[in-house]
Amino acid sequence: MRQFRVGDSRPKAFTLVELLVVIGIIALLISILLPSLSKARENAVRVQCSSNLRQWGLGLSQYFVNNKGYFPYNGPAILPNWPDRGWDTSWNNTCVQQFFEQYLIKNGTVNERQKDNVLYCPSQEWHRAQGNDNSGTGGLIGYFYLPHREVPTPPLPNQMIYNPSGFTDGLEWVNKKRPSGKYKSAPIASDMLQFDGSVNSWSKASSHIKREVPTGGNFLFEDGHVTWYPQVKDLSRPNQWSIDLGATQGGWQCNYRIFDPDIPNNR
Repeated sequence: MRQFRVGDSRPKAFTLVELLVVIGIIALLISILLPSLSKARENAVRVQCSSNLRQWGLGLSQYFVNNKGYFPYNGPAILPNWPDRGWDTSWNNTCVQQFFEQYLIKNGTVNERQKDNVLYCPSQEWHRAQGNDNSGTGGLIGYFYLPHREVPTPPLPNQMIYNPSGFTDGLEWVNKKRPSGKYKSAPIASDMLQFDGSVNSWSKASSHIKREVPTGGNFLFEDGHVTWYPQVKDLSRPNQWSIDLGATQGGWQCNYRIFDPDIPNNR
């Protein structure tokens, strides 16, 4: 058996203390980097979402030119079985689905659009999973499209209520047919911010969820600009959220109106 003498070279290894120090340093670096990476990813999603809505703005501008200045019609059927009616704030009728096909997604196949679809915020997973055709079953997509609904008064049974208490102008707003006019400063499309009262949760159907509450939403306006509004508790506002209640149906709340008296023509 070989005997080691003074001066022999022996294999070296980490001691337990050294190993624990290295593990601690790695854990510390991960704890520092993860929030930054998460924030960077969230910002990237917001930017992509904003880009989607800007494309909506361009598409709507072209639609105005080709259709005598009208928004795509999203109300009840005007002929037997045509168009399929728009339903609540999430479902869109035949006319709006044609707008999607002709102005927003005409240059790609379903498979090509599967990952980066302009009809869905990148964070909108639930609604994306519900549709099984190119624009979602029944026109169900990942954004709210708001105007030109021509909602009947009084509302039909089981119909979304667009003018609940504290938002008396909601019905008049969603009935508007053309850009400009009284509600020219109100949004025309936005992220989905929906609260399901049956399970007391935002998380199933809303976009930009963090800790089971939306962090906010992107809103498209008539002039084509898109603005991000954070969703935070604000006790000074009627429903105590910075983005207030827009419409209700049963336990569902669809939040889409910026309640800000400083915005012109937006009561």
